[in-house]
Amino acid sequence: INIEESKTQENEKLQSALQAMQLQFKETKLLVQKEREAAKREAERAPVIQEVPVVDHALLEKLTSENEKLKTLVSSLEKKIDETEKRYEEANKISEERLKQALDAE
Repeated sequence: INIEESKTQENEKLQSALQAMQLQFKETKLLVQKEREAAKREAERAPVIQEVPVVDHALLEKLTSENEKLKTLVSSLEKKIDETEKRYEEANKISEERLKQALDAE
């Protein structure tokens, strides 16, 4: 009976961890989706750029720097999503294996 209780407790812990990862994944995915939508809206709101013979080098450098920061942020968020998906898949696989073991043990 102790083995079954241990397996049941382990399965409950794994299910809880899996649910937490699923929630984290959904939250991260939602955050990225909101950021993409905001970027799309911002791009749509941007006025049509007209060619200007004078170049503002300070502004150009500032925008280039900001662009690099945004690229880094997007890359970081994509990496977090990939890591979260991987952890979710691993936890789900382990949970399914343990559940199968528990069911086979019965």
